[in-house]
Amino acid sequence: MRKWICGMLCFAMAAGMVSFDAEATTYNTESGTPDCEAVQEIKAVPSAAVPTKNPVPSTETATVETPSIGTAVPQPTTVPTPLPVFTGNKIVQDESVFVVSENSADKTCTIVGYNGDTGVTTLYIPKQIKKKTVKAVADGVLAKCPFLKNVVVLGDTEIMGADPFAAASGVEIWGKTGGKANALAAAKGLAFHALEGPISVSGKKASNLKRATISWGAVAGAVSYNVYRKQGSGKYALNKNVGAVTFTNEGLKPGAKYTYKVNPVFTASNGDKIEGLASKEISVAMVPAKVKKLKAKGIRGGIQVRWKRDKNVSGYQVFMKVHVKGFKTNFNRVKTVNRNKTTGYRCKMLVRGMKYSYRVRSYVKMGGKKIYGPYVTVSTRAK
Repeated sequence: MRKWICGMLCFAMAAGMVSFDAEATTYNTESGTPDCEAVQEIKAVPSAAVPTKNPVPSTETATVETPSIGTAVPQPTTVPTPLPVFTGNKIVQDESVFVVSENSADKTCTIVGYNGDTGVTTLYIPKQIKKKTVKAVADGVLAKCPFLKNVVVLGDTEIMGADPFAAASGVEIWGKTGGKANALAAAKGLAFHALEGPISVSGKKASNLKRATISWGAVAGAVSYNVYRKQGSGKYALNKNVGAVTFTNEGLKPGAKYTYKVNPVFTASNGDKIEGLASKEISVAMVPAKVKKLKAKGIRGGIQVRWKRDKNVSGYQVFMKVHVKGFKTNFNRVKTVNRNKTTGYRCKMLVRGMKYSYRVRSYVKMGGKKIYGPYVTVSTRAK
């Protein structure tokens, strides 16, 4: 039986079903067959293919290569900042994109930084920033804009630096004739364009007090005009861009006051629209016109006041003030005329030789209320 078991084990070893270390096998020297007891002892020994649970750490020391003297040590590579990609024309007309250094002594400032779009093609340099006059633009501020083609200087501002632009040969300067921008363009050989606004501007209201017409003088080179408007003490807003030198503003509110200014618009060589300097302001009050040809003369026992008829009004109001030496007096209403055909007022029972002043204004009735025109004043002495 023992020989049979030993034979089976030997067969299993030959077939590779059980793994043993070749050096661990012993033989019976008498019979020449494997010693079964020895084999049983070998079964308790783990195979070399199975890792031990707690391997002994190696005592070998890792070798660190030290560069020899004279060998260049590699340095970190600096990645350059990529340039902006041109994505089309961009116009920047916003004072908030600039960083300024203020001079409180003379209420001026210098632009020392730019935080706007570096892909800008037309950049406006404002006349004022935070209500301080822009005196200069520091060297290097505009050099970070590689696609800049038009620099529009709205005030008399100096642009500093020997080479203030990224592409000096392609930049065109827009500004006041004879100003610092003009001098810069001449010194650098750059194209210069004058930005003068319309010299003359006028306004006229319609008799219905709902329409106003603004007219101005043409500006050489302008392709159109931007008409800005504000109501009362409000802020200006673009009302209309027109190609003519006149603009009729419809739908106005009777009794309100509107103020206008006009800016010419030019076309730059790269196609950008450049807005020139503004005209003077013109105000139009949507109220009846002033009373015309107001006169006063002394008559026996009083004063006669007369004025020219206005067929577009509903009537007139007359106010009077007597001048007393050493006393402050006020105007008081003495007559309301409810017909526009009546164009005079006679005041009797006055003190002979005393000075009197009269104020007369017209009014129209609209929407159940009266809208008054401005006062006109005249003075004379009673007889």
